[in-house]
Amino acid sequence: MLSILRGVWQFRHPEAVRILGDLRQAVVDMNKIRASCPHARIHNDVVVQGWPKGQLYLAEGVMIEKGCVLALGDEFNGYGRLNVGANTWIGQYNNFRLSSGTQISIGKGCLIAQFCSLIAANHKLQKSVPIQQSTCDPSKVNIEIGDDVWIAAGAAIMPAVTIGTGAIVGSNSVVTKSIPEYEIWAGVPAHRIGERI
Repeated sequence: MLSILRGVWQFRHPEAVRILGDLRQAVVDMNKIRASCPHARIHNDVVVQGWPKGQLYLAEGVMIEKGCVLALGDEFNGYGRLNVGANTWIGQYNNFRLSSGTQISIGKGCLIAQFCSLIAANHKLQKSVPIQQSTCDPSKVNIEIGDDVWIAAGAAIMPAVTIGTGAIVGSNSVVTKSIPEYEIWAGVPAHRIGERI
């Protein structure tokens, strides 16, 4: 009873009321996302930014673990679409970034380990515009990942990359070029080091 009274007493602080309201809204939004993707499992600590203006499709059996940020877009850069195929596992603390008209498409049965970044667009680089005001470069966009792909911990996948079915990306790699089916790539920038037999 005493702990309840202490909790109620905290409502005299406006910041406590604001934080509680933000948390409540996050729960409401996550419940709406779960209702739109009823056969996927999304951890409570996942952050989905830009939904529902940005589109999100999670197939049956998709699991998204703690701490992931799915940034579907924003008012300045516009919104994109994230599609994740059946039975794909997305590990802890991954970072997916989309913007206007971009798409990240991930196939079935993939493993995306922890701390990976998938970036579907980059800013334009002209020096006449401050980088914070620069819009996204439409010449290199989108990421497409086939079925049965493993992206190991800490890898970064850059815009305009396709990763073929069955491919493997090594830990802490930076993928700037498309990877053929069943090849193993690693390094910065990533290059072919082998293939699945």
